[in-house]
Amino acid sequence: MTDRVSEILSWYTHRNPGVRSNLYRMLMHGRLAGTGKLVILPVDQGFEHGPLRTYLPNAPTFDPYYHPQLALDAGCNAYAAPLGFIEEAADKFGGQIPFILKANNHDSLHKDSDPIPARTATVQDALELGCSGVGFTIYPGSLEREEMYEQVREYIQEAHEVGLAAVVWSYPRGEDLEKSHETAVDIGCYAAQIAEIGRAHV
Repeated sequence: MTDRVSEILSWYTHRNPGVRSNLYRMLMHGRLAGTGKLVILPVDQGFEHGPLRTYLPNAPTFDPYYHPQLALDAGCNAYAAPLGFIEEAADKFGGQIPFILKANNHDSLHKDSDPIPARTATVQDALELGCSGVGFTIYPGSLEREEMYEQVREYIQEAHEVGLAAVVWSYPRGEDLEKSHETAVDIGCYAAQIAEIGRAHV
């Protein structure tokens, strides 16, 4: 263990040993191992935007093994994806790269200015597939934001209780936010702060 990773893990002494072990596993994997930096390859675009729009421009990406292999070859710290993708990758890549199971997803078949993702996987799924962590998306700014905040807090607590790390993707979205607001620095910082929603409670 490097001094930097030891320092980072010291910030999580209030977590159980399983959470710290999984954080260690990710922090010590890939090309950035030991630096304290993380590069995670998240691949949920097929669910979010559809397979043709997502994969057709680069046809080899239709192969379900393409992205986990890419994450491995690129030296990423972890590979994150929805349930079906992790299930497919687990047999071939299990133990070679840490997995993060993306536990909720939103599709674009219905135009929704105030989205709320559906829960598409459980903490038990992540355990059975040997994942190091779970991931959850929230949309600060959505009319459904309060329900999402409650969901993510409960999900993080459940994950931590069984020793899994938790990742929150926090994107500003909603009918009161213009497109330019979604990438504004102050609003992005606000969304990042809101992603800390479960931290004080678990």
